Amino acid sequence: MNQIVPTKIIVIHDDIFDEENNTSPIMVGLKTKYGEANVKLFRHSQEGLDYVLNNLGQKMVVLLDRNFQDGREIDGIEVFEKIREETSLVYVILVTVSKISSIDANVLKKLINKDLFKLESFATDYTKIIELIDEAVQVLDVRIDAVIEDWIVRHPVEKRNQVILKTKDGRTYTMNELLQSIRQQTEVGITFEKNLLKLAIELFSRQKLKIDD
Repeated sequence: MNQIVPTKIIVIHDDIFDEENNTSPIMVGLKTKYGEANVKLFRHSQEGLDYVLNNLGQKMVVLLDRNFQDGREIDGIEVFEKIREETSLVYVILVTVSKISSIDANVLKKLINKDLFKLESFATDYTKIIELIDEAVQVLDVRIDAVIEDWIVRHPVEKRNQVILKTKDGRTYTMNELLQSIRQQTEVGITFEKNLLKLAIELFSRQKLKIDD
């Protein structure tokens, strides 16, 4: 049986709980769907950002609050920008209590240009937000890095730590190191990803496949 690597859902939000009942429909819904071990909540934006940047080797979808009540916290826009400085392979859904129409045009342009996955009002039905997370997870699952990861985890741990690639300048990469390079979009990772796609297209063009293969 193929082992599928679960996507981590990272919630960075300081006001997601109903304080009176100490619960959150979104958190309950996410943990029920994705498993408690795969859903992490950070109420401090820097802590959430640090976790994301320190775990770029795994599939992640981030549900990010735009504004934090404590003025000492960095806001969601800055968190998003810092994530994008390191990787484009973490999908971020930004939620805000403000009206989206009130967001400055330059900020919106920045979010679009840096590939924000979705922007949603936090006042909307929480099931809508969960649907957006589901969509992000589905898109991640068909990305080439996710496909490579699913292939890697089917190998024994000792196999994953063996060298699988050697570059012209003598650098070597194990399966796990290669996956990390793809996730972080290093030169080696990008080159390997492109070459793998070219190979897949070449192999596909050489044979006839039935629609249900």
